[in-house]
Amino acid sequence: MGDKFQAILDVTIVYPDGRPTFWHFLQGKVRRIVVRVRSLPVPQQLAQGDYAGDPAVREAFAQWVQQLWQEKDAQIAALLKASQLAQAR
Repeated sequence: MGDKFQAILDVTIVYPDGRPTFWHFLQGKVRRIVVRVRSLPVPQQLAQGDYAGDPAVREAFAQWVQQLWQEKDAQIAALLKASQLAQAR
C-alpha cells in the first residue's frame, strides 16, 4: 500500500447550530461551521503490508481506521460541547 498512500487526510466538519440542508447553504443561513483538517501518516507496518493479499494487514488497517473514527467522534463531541458553552455565556 505504501506506493499508493503515505498519508490520509482526516477532515472533520461540525455544524454547531445543527445539520443544515443544501437550501440553507444557498440562502446563506449557515452561521457557523467548524473544520479541522490533519494529515495522518499511514503506519509503516500497514503501508508496507500487502493489503490486497494479506487478511491480517486488512484487519490491522480496519482497526486503525476504527480507532481514528473513535477519536473523531470524541473530537466532534468536544467541539459541540465547546460551542454550546460559548453560546450559553
